[in-house]
Amino acid sequence: MRYILTADRFRLWLMVALLAVVALGSFWVLEVMRRNNDEGNSRSAPRTAPDYYVENFNYVKLSNDGKTNYHITGKRMTHNPRDDDYEVEQPRINSFDDNKTPVTVVADRALIEQKNTPVHPAKDSDEVHLYGNVNVSRPDGPASKWMTLESEYLLLLTDLNIMKTDNPVTITSARAVMHAVGMEANSTTQEVRLLSKVKATFDARSGSAPRQQPTR
Repeated sequence: MRYILTADRFRLWLMVALLAVVALGSFWVLEVMRRNNDEGNSRSAPRTAPDYYVENFNYVKLSNDGKTNYHITGKRMTHNPRDDDYEVEQPRINSFDDNKTPVTVVADRALIEQKNTPVHPAKDSDEVHLYGNVNVSRPDGPASKWMTLESEYLLLLTDLNIMKTDNPVTITSARAVMHAVGMEANSTTQEVRLLSKVKATFDARSGSAPRQQPTR
């Protein structure tokens, strides 16, 4: 009787041991699958942290014909891989065109979205978003007088020679000071549209200006 009981106990413990091995093996397989899935998700997920930055940089953008389109400098430029765009601290942008007077744009910061990238495949032009104390200045030229534009936000479509904003804007020229909310300007056609709440002060005296030409 004692021998039969011992055999039964042996068979019982053997079954328990086999079940434990099977359970541990299943747990190990599930853990391996979970880790592989987590690693795959981490590799496929887009990187959100900046991958590089440049301080006190100097960047020249060329047009399709190989000529200088615009020149931008700044305190710091950071690349964001997720959107493939650039953030710039204290940007200064100078436009170049043989047929037009150069224009200088400064702001507190900028966001540059490049055209024809995997993230922005259908863009017609690079988009430069300017934020904070935006100032656009154009000096006297052969076919134009000095002018400044001030706003808290401005969008530059560099390849289309267009700038626009939906924020309040102040435009000062040699003959007038204009305030408005919203503006669209095309430097190719020399057209400027003020969209709403337009207020203007004109000086009708020839050769006089509302105030001295500001410098920045």
